[in-house]
Amino acid sequence: MSIRHFFTFFWATLLTLFSMQIVFAQGFDQQYDAWKTQQKAHDTRLNSSASHHSLSKPTQQSGTGVKVNINSATAKELQQLHGVGEKKALAIVEYRQQYGKFASVDDLQKVKGIGPKFIEKNRDRLAI
Repeated sequence: MSIRHFFTFFWATLLTLFSMQIVFAQGFDQQYDAWKTQQKAHDTRLNSSASHHSLSKPTQQSGTGVKVNINSATAKELQQLHGVGEKKALAIVEYRQQYGKFASVDDLQKVKGIGPKFIEKNRDRLAI
Protein backbone atom coordinates (compact mmCIF):
# COMPACT_ATOMS: atom_id res chain seq x y z
CA MET A 1 0.00 0.00 0.00
CA SER A 2 1.42 3.31 -0.98
CA ILE A 3 1.46 6.36 1.17
CA ARG A 4 -1.06 8.00 -1.11
CA HIS A 5 -3.53 5.13 -0.63
CA PHE A 6 -2.89 5.18 3.10
CA PHE A 7 -3.73 8.89 3.40
CA THR A 8 -6.79 8.50 1.19
CA PHE A 9 -8.00 5.62 3.33
CA PHE A 10 -7.14 7.55 6.52
CA TRP A 11 -9.07 10.68 5.44
CA ALA A 12 -12.05 8.66 4.22
CA THR A 13 -12.22 6.84 7.56
CA LEU A 14 -11.84 10.08 9.47
CA LEU A 15 -14.59 11.79 7.45
CA THR A 16 -16.89 8.79 7.96
CA LEU A 17 -16.36 8.87 11.72
CA PHE A 18 -16.84 12.64 11.82
CA SER A 19 -20.09 12.48 9.84
CA MET A 20 -21.34 9.67 12.13
CA GLN A 21 -20.69 11.90 15.12
CA ILE A 22 -22.63 14.74 13.52
CA VAL A 23 -25.57 12.44 12.83
CA PHE A 24 -25.45 11.12 16.41
CA ALA A 25 -25.27 14.66 17.82
CA GLN A 26 -28.22 15.78 15.72
CA GLY A 27 -30.27 12.81 16.90
CA PHE A 28 -29.33 13.54 20.50
CA ASP A 29 -30.28 17.22 20.10
CA GLN A 30 -33.65 16.26 18.64
CA GLN A 31 -34.35 13.84 21.50
CA TYR A 32 -33.33 16.46 24.04
CA ASP A 33 -35.56 19.11 22.44
CA ALA A 34 -38.51 16.67 22.46
CA TRP A 35 -37.87 15.82 26.13
CA LYS A 36 -37.57 19.51 27.04
CA THR A 37 -40.88 20.27 25.29
CA GLN A 38 -42.58 17.46 27.23
CA GLN A 39 -41.16 18.76 30.51
CA LYS A 40 -42.39 22.30 29.82
CA ALA A 41 -45.87 20.96 29.02
CA HIS A 42 -45.82 18.91 32.22
CA ASP A 43 -44.70 21.93 34.28
CA THR A 44 -47.48 24.01 32.74
CA ARG A 45 -50.06 21.37 33.71
CA LEU A 46 -48.68 21.22 37.26
CA ASN A 47 -48.68 24.99 37.65
CA SER A 48 -52.23 25.32 36.37
CA SER A 49 -53.51 22.56 38.64
CA ALA A 50 -51.60 23.93 41.63
CA SER A 51 -53.90 26.94 41.69
CA HIS A 52 -56.91 24.62 42.06
CA HIS A 53 -55.51 22.13 44.55
CA SER A 54 -53.68 22.33 47.80
CA LEU A 55 -51.57 19.70 49.45
CA SER A 56 -52.40 21.01 52.87
CA LYS A 57 -55.05 23.13 54.52
CA PRO A 58 -53.97 26.77 54.37
CA THR A 59 -53.14 28.18 57.75
CA GLN A 60 -55.11 31.14 58.94
CA GLN A 61 -53.77 33.54 61.48
CA SER A 62 -55.86 34.39 64.45
CA GLY A 63 -57.51 37.74 63.91
CA THR A 64 -58.01 37.28 60.20
CA GLY A 65 -60.77 35.78 58.16
CA VAL A 66 -64.48 35.44 58.57
CA LYS A 67 -66.13 34.64 61.88
CA VAL A 68 -67.55 31.16 62.25
CA ASN A 69 -70.88 30.81 64.04
CA ILE A 70 -70.45 27.69 66.15
CA ASN A 71 -74.22 27.24 66.45
CA SER A 72 -74.92 27.11 62.72
CA ALA A 73 -71.63 26.29 60.95
CA THR A 74 -71.30 23.12 58.91
CA ALA A 75 -68.43 20.72 59.52
CA LYS A 76 -66.67 22.14 56.46
CA GLU A 77 -67.02 25.70 57.75
CA LEU A 78 -65.72 24.67 61.18
CA GLN A 79 -62.58 23.27 59.52
CA GLN A 80 -61.55 26.84 58.69
CA LEU A 81 -60.67 27.28 62.36
CA HIS A 82 -57.09 26.75 63.55
CA GLY A 83 -56.66 23.19 64.81
CA VAL A 84 -59.95 21.81 63.46
CA GLY A 85 -59.85 18.87 61.10
CA GLU A 86 -62.67 16.72 59.84
CA LYS A 87 -63.03 14.64 63.04
CA LYS A 88 -63.09 17.60 65.41
CA ALA A 89 -65.55 19.47 63.18
CA LEU A 90 -67.87 16.45 63.13
CA ALA A 91 -67.56 16.16 66.94
CA ILE A 92 -68.68 19.80 67.30
CA VAL A 93 -71.65 19.28 64.97
CA GLU A 94 -72.66 16.04 66.73
CA TYR A 95 -72.39 17.68 70.17
CA ARG A 96 -74.55 20.57 68.98
CA GLN A 97 -77.17 18.17 67.56
CA GLN A 98 -77.24 16.15 70.77
CA TYR A 99 -77.20 18.95 73.36
CA GLY A 100 -78.44 22.01 71.46
CA LYS A 101 -76.87 25.36 70.80
CA PHE A 102 -73.82 26.61 72.64
CA ALA A 103 -74.61 29.39 75.13
CA SER A 104 -71.09 30.85 74.87
CA VAL A 105 -67.85 30.33 72.98
CA ASP A 106 -66.36 28.80 76.13
CA ASP A 107 -69.02 26.04 75.99
CA LEU A 108 -67.03 24.56 73.11
CA GLN A 109 -64.76 23.09 75.78
CA LYS A 110 -67.54 20.61 76.53
CA VAL A 111 -66.74 18.92 73.20
CA LYS A 112 -64.18 16.14 73.61
CA GLY A 113 -60.78 17.25 72.29
CA ILE A 114 -61.35 20.99 72.66
CA GLY A 115 -59.64 22.85 75.46
CA PRO A 116 -58.85 26.37 76.59
CA LYS A 117 -55.86 26.72 74.23
CA PHE A 118 -58.10 26.03 71.24
CA ILE A 119 -60.59 28.64 72.44
CA GLU A 120 -57.89 31.27 72.90
CA LYS A 121 -56.33 30.62 69.46
CA ASN A 122 -59.69 30.99 67.77
CA ARG A 123 -61.66 33.32 70.06
CA ASP A 124 -61.71 36.28 67.66
CA ARG A 125 -63.01 34.04 64.84
CA LEU A 126 -65.77 32.37 66.87
CA ALA A 127 -69.30 33.69 67.01
CA ILE A 128 -72.53 32.61 68.72
